[in-house]
Amino acid sequence: MENSLETAIGKLAALQEVDRQVRAKREELQALTTEIAALEGQLALQTNAARDASSERDILEARRRKLEGDLEDEESKMTDRRMRLNRVRNEKELQALRREIEVGKETNQQREEEILGVLEALEELNAKASDAERAQSELAERASSEAENHRDRIRQLAAEIEAATDSRDRMTQGLDSNVLRKYEQIFARRGGIAVVEVRNGICLGCHMNLPPQFYNELQRAVDIRSCPNCHRILYCRAERVDSNEVSR
Repeated sequence: MENSLETAIGKLAALQEVDRQVRAKREELQALTTEIAALEGQLALQTNAARDASSERDILEARRRKLEGDLEDEESKMTDRRMRLNRVRNEKELQALRREIEVGKETNQQREEEILGVLEALEELNAKASDAERAQSELAERASSEAENHRDRIRQLAAEIEAATDSRDRMTQGLDSNVLRKYEQIFARRGGIAVVEVRNGICLGCHMNLPPQFYNELQRAVDIRSCPNCHRILYCRAERVDSNEVSR
């Protein structure tokens, strides 16, 4: 019975080491997947920012062209009106034409002021768009490199997890299903530590002293026992005898 029990405990301890490695690899894989998603999210935001800056610049550039076109048209009309002044003899028509010329001057002056404002805004927007496009390009290059490295590591981890899972399946063969289920429940609840050693009457899982009678029974290795405090599965190595004790 003792050999059988020790074999079962040994299998559980070995199984725990494999499960802890698999758990760590899965956590790393998940972290890498999350990092890739974060990189893609950052790149999407920066791409949108660059596109918005470029779009804002294009809208303002279109406004500048429209204002300059209107200014040019109005200047052409002003030239025509000035030429007509010399030909108009009717005082009423003359006053109306002069009024059109004055209104045209005011309108063009407003357009010129607006064009100056647009040009100043365009200068800022050009710088903003250039910065956004440069940042987007640099981020795209970095994200591509990092994401590819992460994907390489993810593929490696997936292969290692698959191999470890196959090994685990072989290790669980011959283990009592109830014992295995108990171990898996404890492993899930106790942060990946389900099987722990007892040393000098202390559970190394929770570092609590075990009741003397319980400890004595555990040393006899009659059956699989759990810590009454943390409920982890316990195993007990043969107590080491101090050399000074022997010499006495």
